[in-house]
Amino acid sequence: MHLADRHSVVRKKPYIGNGVQGPDTMYVVELYKDDRLVEERELPGKSKHYANSLSENWDEGRIDYENTTG
Repeated sequence: MHLADRHSVVRKKPYIGNGVQGPDTMYVVELYKDDRLVEERELPGKSKHYANSLSENWDEGRIDYENTTG
């Protein structure tokens, strides 16, 4: 069930880690409540599937707003 007051955006952004070899991009999930950005979660080393799952969990209310760090 998608909550009307929540939505999220999955995108990629450049990533330069501390000596980390591998992808030069990472997924970022922007979490919105009432059309206001409440958190941007950077997911270095995580898959597109992981990012989409996080997005879906936010949209469906499985992640509490109070538990976000933003």
